Amino acid sequence: MHAAAEPAPPPGPGEDAAPRFHVHAWRPALRLLAATAQLLSASNLLYLGALSLLGILEGLDPPSPFQMLVQLAVFSLLPLVLVWMLRRFTASTLLVEPARLVLQSRTARFEIPRESVTGVEPWKLPLPGSGLVLRMKSGRRFQYHLQVAAPVPLLNALGASVPSSAPAAEHPSSRFGQARHDWRRRLLDKPAFKFGLIPLVPTGIMFRAHQYITFGGLFGEYDMFGLAAYLRTFALYWVSFTTGLLLYAGFWRFAAELLAFAMTWLLPSRARGIRLAAEWLCRLMYYVAVPALIAWRFLG
Repeated sequence: MHAAAEPAPPPGPGEDAAPRFHVHAWRPALRLLAATAQLLSASNLLYLGALSLLGILEGLDPPSPFQMLVQLAVFSLLPLVLVWMLRRFTASTLLVEPARLVLQSRTARFEIPRESVTGVEPWKLPLPGSGLVLRMKSGRRFQYHLQVAAPVPLLNALGASVPSSAPAAEHPSSRFGQARHDWRRRLLDKPAFKFGLIPLVPTGIMFRAHQYITFGGLFGEYDMFGLAAYLRTFALYWVSFTTGLLLYAGFWRFAAELLAFAMTWLLPSRARGIRLAAEWLCRLMYYVAVPALIAWRFLG
């Protein structure tokens, strides 16, 4: 195995034909940091969601929407920004050649003879994503843990030269990661649509109702107190619904991923169907249950 600090030379004719995979090469400590940041982000979402629900059930005043928005930004958004930066830092390319594996990171190039790799171990927990570890002939693990969005094609490319690659491709963790990668996200799943445009619908409904009930008309507050007060009220409704929908969707996403992961371990051959069910659960609870709750509030 060879490592060099200088950039890799241009690929030769053999490399052009070799399967090339985009991976993230994690040092164990960096991987732990990224996983911890993801867990902190999810835990904060669950905590704020539980706090809001407890306030509703017990009649307590929850934190203001702006306070919750700040806490979301600090303890959920910033950790995800850290993970994004670490992903960019660890972005690498893995070439699977007939006689060697070539890992090219931002700062180093590793050439690993195939006969030096005696096994492949899928990550048991998909944090910060699905991945695998190479087991070397020395008995040690390769110093970088490889995160790959679609693990099955990479494991298939390793082929018979790595005897454990076939069982690794059937491992529940690999199946889980592959099914998540293969799911086609459409407009309904885009964050800009889901958390940018959709919250404007309940915001508009409730803001309009508030204006008519409190001030007698859609522009009553504007006529009485001016544009600044009118926009401030609209902003309060928009922040409230955006924050609430984000917490609500975050809860169902966490529940769906946890359930999908557990079910895939029990039924790895059904990973695609389990992923489909998990995604539609999140869609139904967001796009069907939320409008139904709003309608119930008006008609109940």
